[in-house]
Amino acid sequence: MTGEVDVLDELFPGDIAYHLPPFPDMDKEGLKQFIAAFHQAFPDFGLTIDEEVLDGETSVHRWSCRATFSGESTLLPAAPTGQSTDATGAHVTHWRDGRPVEMWHHGDWLGWLQKAGVLPPLG
Repeated sequence: MTGEVDVLDELFPGDIAYHLPPFPDMDKEGLKQFIAAFHQAFPDFGLTIDEEVLDGETSVHRWSCRATFSGESTLLPAAPTGQSTDATGAHVTHWRDGRPVEMWHHGDWLGWLQKAGVLPPLG
């Protein structure tokens, strides 16, 4: 993943509903801003698609990812730690006419931020 967001103009309609708890829901422009800020904090971000399932107009994509918190970003209220992090998750995507119209992003944000050194471990 490179953080280049212009490709989203070709892939997503302008009114896509992107759900990324605990963040507010986003349309395409909001998602582009989020991705750009995320890649500022984690410039070496890498994503692997581990499994994909398609059922009619719905698909599920199970993924794993890794990165290092090495850049400053308005997305995170902490200085870069240089710590590596990883997470797993899934996207549930609803399609219409071959284009995604709604996406649900489910990932381990707490674990991601703890391993990156942004939040302390629980317990």
